[in-house]
Amino acid sequence: MGKTAPESEKIKRAREKLEKKLSKLDAQVNKQALMRKNREIHRWIERHAASRIILQNKSIALFDENQSPAKLSRKVEGVVATLQELLKQA
Repeated sequence: MGKTAPESEKIKRAREKLEKKLSKLDAQVNKQALMRKNREIHRWIERHAASRIILQNKSIALFDENQSPAKLSRKVEGVVATLQELLKQA
């Protein structure tokens, strides 16, 4: 691998600016801020509790055993057609 070109002044300024922004954001993330956000989230959940769905009364299935399969792509349809033709010939 060869050496990389030195950074231009514009790139150095942009890097410094980003580093300052990131350090400022890092300083804002502290225990008090996390606790405050935690309380905000809990309040939001409480406010929207009326519109929640009780999952114990619902049946949830991750897989519907291909009762509603996805549409086949053109490539797969072509492969299926080719295989069907080969099976008919055999």
